[in-house]
Amino acid sequence: MATKIKKEYVTYGYLLLGIPVFFLLRYYYINDPAISQEGTVFAVCPFHYITGLHCPGCGSQRAIHDLLHIRILEAIKHNSMLVLVLFILGNKGYAWVTKRYLPNYYYDLNSKPWFTYAIVGLVIGFWVLRNIPVHPFTHLAP
Repeated sequence: MATKIKKEYVTYGYLLLGIPVFFLLRYYYINDPAISQEGTVFAVCPFHYITGLHCPGCGSQRAIHDLLHIRILEAIKHNSMLVLVLFILGNKGYAWVTKRYLPNYYYDLNSKPWFTYAIVGLVIGFWVLRNIPVHPFTHLAP
């Protein structure tokens, strides 16, 4: 028999999730992944380490650091896909808030059937294009 989860538990769960996210963002704000020293916890991309190619996530740690310091153009230079994904997540958050508090103004771009295919296509295209060693595409590499 399924039990109904109390609304308070869900709220406390979101609050508890916010605590490690806060400290992780604080760590990224203080420490720069671009000049990481021994003893930091910044991960090396295993795909780039093995193949020498850039994955769609390469440069996102540096982009997060730049976004926390409000250096948006540098964040786009490190990983433009991350900035796009954060915009999409912001749209999803806006849709959740408007659905919950302003149901007359609710609009969610992410619920369209073609949207998932478009995002997957963009990520694969970004992955391929950033590994082409020709002038306009070299700007996509971190």
